[in-house]
Amino acid sequence: MNDLLAQLFSSRVRAAVLGHMLTRPHMRFSLTELSRALGLPVSSLQHECYKLERIGIVMGRREGNSRRYRLDSTCAVLPQLSSLVVAAIGQEASLRATLQDVAGLEAAFLAKTLPYYEGGDGVPSSLSPIPLVLIGEVGLEEIESAQERVAFLLGLAPNRVEAVFYSPGDWAARLEQGSQYAVWLINNARTDLVGDPTVPAA
Repeated sequence: MNDLLAQLFSSRVRAAVLGHMLTRPHMRFSLTELSRALGLPVSSLQHECYKLERIGIVMGRREGNSRRYRLDSTCAVLPQLSSLVVAAIGQEASLRATLQDVAGLEAAFLAKTLPYYEGGDGVPSSLSPIPLVLIGEVGLEEIESAQERVAFLLGLAPNRVEAVFYSPGDWAARLEQGSQYAVWLINNARTDLVGDPTVPAA
């Protein structure tokens, strides 16, 4: 384990790769994509991804002409590494990243201000799940996956986050009609994560 820690934390490039990938566990990245996102040379990223693959943090797979990397979901230390990344870059930045590139998503917000913490004694501060409002043309699997990722990054069980989904037209209509729940969601404490939920659909 000491060797694993030494390998994990001995490189700034490795830390950058982990920070980027741990908040986007649903995504695969080529070295070119990582280079663009992180502003680092492909040669350095190739070396670090090889090491992370060797110690079992990421998996690499050939897709077409490139090798693409994603987190290895069987890695035993992923939850702890994710918690460390969230603590370092903040909950809001982590949640924005995990909702990045969700196909069809136009706006998203969490009906809670951040940072969010459960009760200090480990008892949930509320029995009600936290609404994660997703607005767009998003598939059911994407909605469920986003809900799970948000709960994971907040350190909560999946059932503590409730995905609330609206098509853009339906959301705009509910706001215009003064729907009680929609108005409560938009006017209550919230953290915008993607787009602006107050702007009606075109």
